[in-house]
Amino acid sequence: MRLLTPTFVALGVATLVFYVAGGIVIVAAPLFGEQSLGLTKAPVGFAIAIFSIAALAMRPVVGGVTDRFGRRRALLVGAALTVVGLLAHVVAVSFPLFILARCILGAGEAFWLVAALAAAADLAPDGRRGESLSFLSLTLYIGLAVGPWLGEAILAGGGSFATVWLLTAGVATISLVVAWFVPETAPPHASRASDAPRIRPRLLHPAGIFPGIVILLGLSGMAYYLTFLASYVRTIGLDGASLPLAEYGLIVVVLRIVGARLPDRIGAVALSGSALAASAVGLGIIALVPNLSGLLIGTALFAFGVAFIMPALLSLTVSRVPPEERGTVVGTATIFIDLSFGIAPVAIGAVADAGGYSLGFFVAGLVSALGGVLLVGGAPLRRLLRPRAATLGG
Repeated sequence: MRLLTPTFVALGVATLVFYVAGGIVIVAAPLFGEQSLGLTKAPVGFAIAIFSIAALAMRPVVGGVTDRFGRRRALLVGAALTVVGLLAHVVAVSFPLFILARCILGAGEAFWLVAALAAAADLAPDGRRGESLSFLSLTLYIGLAVGPWLGEAILAGGGSFATVWLLTAGVATISLVVAWFVPETAPPHASRASDAPRIRPRLLHPAGIFPGIVILLGLSGMAYYLTFLASYVRTIGLDGASLPLAEYGLIVVVLRIVGARLPDRIGAVALSGSALAASAVGLGIIALVPNLSGLLIGTALFAFGVAFIMPALLSLTVSRVPPEERGTVVGTATIFIDLSFGIAPVAIGAVADAGGYSLGFFVAGLVSALGGVLLVGGAPLRRLLRPRAATLGG
């Protein structure tokens, strides 16, 4: 059975466009906070983090909704909320309005990510779930390579932040249109409310907890890197972050393609443990060598790690539950993505306020290393990854 069906391709295109819009926001939002609203590092970090806090608040509910009402509806809601959130940035002339716009974006991303990952798992042939999730998650990193370049090009060409938000809303609208043509992928009883069994929905799935903790630690470095890179590069003589972000996105894309089958062949502990170690070393190099060479070398290692942290852990997570629970378990595991992007910009941003961006990168590397130690060395917690421990259906 082939993976690249028309439905999978449509899902991938819609998700790619969605994250191109997200890539533009990653560069534009911190600069908007600093330059248009006059915020310092800590408030900017909070404004960036509130996106993930809003997504975190929505994620448990979204998981159950995606299982009960279907992946397609959740995709459409997520895209629509994202368009509204981007348009809200146009009138965000104060810090509270900026926070409100970021919250709407976070809610939209919560719907989209859970539904897209659950749909990718639905569409995967037997034994190729990790490959399916690797290809689907490629779209995020292509968006990181393309989106920031578009955002910086608009600003460098004299465009205002209002222009950036309007054009980005147009990009997100394209994802909404493409998602309209993605058919439902969920099992019938999971996609029709009237046919769904009358069971009490649960907000958290036990199979998603331990992988989620590792995700939290492993992605904290990514959260800090993406939040403050646009500001950090200006301290080492660069005019923008498009070069390291393009390098980062390209490496992740290539490794996800070349190593798409590795999550299914190697397994979560070996692959994700190695990835966490590479991320820690890369962040450490950026911290200890504060120049362009250190940034590019560190980014290469960091990107190598990021390429393989998520697919193995998410593949493991969804493989331990029946199809009708995929939305819920994805919602649980991805809560920890939101936690990492909610906590790291504020906590590590405060470290950067006190000791500079390099100290922040060093601390981010230590957190990633802790995730690797927990995954590889924590025998009692590792047992939670075994099939019998992870398949908690009640």
